[in-house]
Amino acid sequence: MHFDPAQDRVYVSHKNEVTVVDGSSGALIGRIQGIAGSHDVATVPALRRGYADNGDTGEVTVFDLATLRTIAKIPADKDADAMVYDPATRRLVVGSGDARDASIIDVATGKRVAVVPLGGTAEGIALDGVGSAFINVDTANEIVRLNLRTDRIDARWGTPGCEAPHGLAIDAAAKRLFASCRGRMIVIDATDGKPLALLPIGAGTDSAAFDPVRKLAFSANKDGTLSIVAEQGDDHFVSLGNVATAPGAKNMALDPRTGRIFLVTADVTAEHPPTRPGGPPDYAFAPRSVKLLILDPSR
Repeated sequence: MHFDPAQDRVYVSHKNEVTVVDGSSGALIGRIQGIAGSHDVATVPALRRGYADNGDTGEVTVFDLATLRTIAKIPADKDADAMVYDPATRRLVVGSGDARDASIIDVATGKRVAVVPLGGTAEGIALDGVGSAFINVDTANEIVRLNLRTDRIDARWGTPGCEAPHGLAIDAAAKRLFASCRGRMIVIDATDGKPLALLPIGAGTDSAAFDPVRKLAFSANKDGTLSIVAEQGDDHFVSLGNVATAPGAKNMALDPRTGRIFLVTADVTAEHPPTRPGGPPDYAFAPRSVKLLILDPSR
């Protein structure tokens, strides 16, 4: 899922389409169809273009922001997942799970210019705003720092006490990373990889976000909770507990101006026991029942 503050739009990826929603009213704007296994979206308003990954085919669909029509497709790798656009380098970073790499795309030319092996399964990606991308490597319990000016990894840090990091967010001003893992969120110094805090979160995390105005970090969890961590200074972090959301709502986006959080799930038709001890239940969902949940800070 992706929120574009320039357009006030939410792009909700779900399998074979991306649904576009007005971020203020919740009104449906349109749909990007013909997608094969969508996980994430990135937008570049200056070029009037958007990008949606196709995890099943290992491609990135380029679409027009005004018409939502497909313009082109760019090769990436299979199981393309998290994707972010870095304005500082005009690079699009696409993490691939099965391929265990990151594809780097130059949006000016529409070409993939590099493929960077990660040494494990790619998950969440966060940007520092000055040319570095941080990528969770789930299977290695690591965060790598990728220099987008050289297309090389220049640091690799462990996540002690935090297994299988999935969601990743950053306080770019304070240089603090927030990685959500199995039942824990680890806070790491983005300059040297030093662990700073380890806090409890809900079960089944798949995404994280940071609100730079209110200094809050979030983890969206499959068990139907939103975990909240307060940054009360560069090295002081406090768990504020969980807010109930809905089962399966593990993907989210955040409006940094208002603090509004968007989560996506669907109607649950069956609940099955966790696949691993301490994990969240597995859910079966009704077809064509995808819904957007909206949480405002005042509520």
